[in-house]
Amino acid sequence: MTVTSIPIRQLLTRVAEGELRIPAFQREFVWDPDRVQFLMDSIYKGFPIGTLLFWRTREKLQFDRDLGPYELPEPKDQYPIDYVLDGQQRLTSIFAVFQTELKQAENPKVDWVDIYFDMHANEDAQDSQFLALKPEEVDDTKHFPLKVLFDVTAYGAKLRQLTDDDAKVIDALQTRFKEAQIPVETIEMDDHSKIAIVFERVNRGGMPLDTYQLLAAWTWSGEFDLRSKFDDLAAELDDGGYGEIGSDPDLLLKCAAAVILNESTARAVVALKGSDVRDNFSKLTIGIKGAVEFLQRQCGVVSLKVLPYKSMLIPLVRFFATENENGFHPTGEQLSTLRAWFWCSCFSRRYSNSVDTALDSDIKASIRLKEHKDSGLFKIPVPGLKPEYFLDNVFSLNAVNTKTFILLLASKFPRSFLSGANIDLNSVLLTCNRTEFHHIFPKNYLQEKLGITKRDEQFCLANFAFLSQTDNRKIKNRPPADYQNDIPGAAKDDILARAMIPNGSLDGSYEDFCKVRADALVKEALILCKM
Repeated sequence: MTVTSIPIRQLLTRVAEGELRIPAFQREFVWDPDRVQFLMDSIYKGFPIGTLLFWRTREKLQFDRDLGPYELPEPKDQYPIDYVLDGQQRLTSIFAVFQTELKQAENPKVDWVDIYFDMHANEDAQDSQFLALKPEEVDDTKHFPLKVLFDVTAYGAKLRQLTDDDAKVIDALQTRFKEAQIPVETIEMDDHSKIAIVFERVNRGGMPLDTYQLLAAWTWSGEFDLRSKFDDLAAELDDGGYGEIGSDPDLLLKCAAAVILNESTARAVVALKGSDVRDNFSKLTIGIKGAVEFLQRQCGVVSLKVLPYKSMLIPLVRFFATENENGFHPTGEQLSTLRAWFWCSCFSRRYSNSVDTALDSDIKASIRLKEHKDSGLFKIPVPGLKPEYFLDNVFSLNAVNTKTFILLLASKFPRSFLSGANIDLNSVLLTCNRTEFHHIFPKNYLQEKLGITKRDEQFCLANFAFLSQTDNRKIKNRPPADYQNDIPGAAKDDILARAMIPNGSLDGSYEDFCKVRADALVKEALILCKM
């Protein structure tokens, strides 16, 4: 282990030549512009900024990450290469402030703001003369860009534009940064797991790491990077409407804990061992894919957007997780039990409160079900499944009750009222926007003809159905008793049955319609809960 001090110019050169890199288990660049400008002020005034910690190795890792907004080039020379274990935020800031060789990545994850020196501000030990400015905020008569200090040509051109007094101030500024020495400690170690441990320990004293970042460090090796693995999984699921899973590390870690430790509590997540995650990663991904396939094929949950509770994935992942690369294939009885559990959980709002308790029970039940034992998964009471569920809840796409209602409607494979065309459920549920759901009794008709102005009454779930935008425009403000005559006669009974609208109910009052339809919806929901 060696400790040295190196000038900023050398740091810039080593990064630009690909000799200094960021290992994949590091977090993204997270400093805001204020922290960057105060770092520049500290270097300028000779204040300590802490030691950078590098790991020197003769192998190039399979995974590394960008340095802030810059994509790092391949090394120009042979190894060794130094990877940053501690001080990534400081190194990134220094490089991004001064470098002029690399272009920013095409779609950088970091919105970088250049740092300027205020030539006319009074030097003070407490206050900073450095400012993070957007282009439109720059005043060339007093703001000097730090990015040109180490670029001979650009520096000379800028200096010639200044007054003699300002040029002297900037020459002194350049001298300070040229003479500044950045302390660096370098360790050489071949054991990747030990490097991850070093990283985790040195970072405990800085900005707190969340559990996902810690696990990424613990699981990391030259051949395995947890973040990259989850990113690949998300990309694979994206076409099927479940790509957002990859951006929910909390959900992923709970799934991992359920598969490895048979529970998904915070305690279990923290207790995960990196080696266990690596060894069981294939089993975990097979479980996630199996759970997604079940939700899509057996429950009509085309996308994550319409899944009432994301946490419902966790016991399903535990059930479908397997060492068999071809996946786990449940029996018809097991599928029936899982379907009943899904619907009972949705209608009972099982995952709205005491989520850990529900998950603990359901993970254990899923294990017993997989072993063909009495699981108790289907013994979930649904006391809230009464007509009031569809009468008192209003239609709102982000609400759990609405998502459950939409899935109930989809379970009957509905047809649009006037055209009779089958609703393209894959397309509608993938985007899940308001354009394919409309009032059965049009809102304006309720308001203008019946005097029903309260939103709670107009937008109750019982008054909604799948309806194409084209058909909705044709219906406009007409009452159902009128537009039902435009429903194709031969298909009318089937269209209404699939929408769970009892025969004759469109001829009566709005109040009577809502009551009888709510009863019909409850009847169908109870059938699903008892499959």
